[in-house]
Amino acid sequence: MTKTFAMVVSLALIVTVAVSPVWAVGDKVRGEKAAGPAGTTGGGEAEPNRGTTVGPNDQSLGVLTDEEIGHITYIREEEKLARDVYITLYEIYPEATIFQTISESEQRHMDAIKSLIEKHGLEDPVMDYEVGVFPVPETDKETNFNDLYGNLVEQGTKSYCEALKAGIFIEETDIADIEAALNHVTARDVSRVFNNLLSGSYNHWNAFTSHFVSADCPIEELP
Repeated sequence: MTKTFAMVVSLALIVTVAVSPVWAVGDKVRGEKAAGPAGTTGGGEAEPNRGTTVGPNDQSLGVLTDEEIGHITYIREEEKLARDVYITLYEIYPEATIFQTISESEQRHMDAIKSLIEKHGLEDPVMDYEVGVFPVPETDKETNFNDLYGNLVEQGTKSYCEALKAGIFIEETDIADIEAALNHVTARDVSRVFNNLLSGSYNHWNAFTSHFVSADCPIEELP
């Protein structure tokens, strides 16, 4: 996460709190940046034609690039990370139903990516659905999800505010990674799924930040 992105996020939080009521949790209500019907870009504008049409009614699936495949499998693990952390935090804070609600949404995100993996005959990196278990990464792999899961859960056990901060960090990371992936996606079915996930991640970010403020957590400590 760059410092510039973090600053933008902090400013967005202040504006959100100043002009809006508490945002709803889940995928039914979209944030300001995610306004628009499902399948649109984060700004609510129609997704431009990024390449050859690929979708459920196509006669052929087309060929995904190695880069597209890499983004699909990476985000599949990243969505599992989010789901697993929220499941665990809900066990720690059972009164905080936000973690249960969003973990269920993350499961749907995982399922959407799995559909792409099955459709294109890709190898699924998520073979073990046990919470907190991820494949042992290759030495040159950027993210060790096992370590990241442990670090985020450890942070969340410190306090409810720290747990919400962990959620905010996860959603900010998801948003940044999905937006970066969309710059390299040409297959329309992949683009459509990624845009839906992006919209959901903005909703989750709005929900976590609203709960953070409502709980009188210190805004200056936001990630």
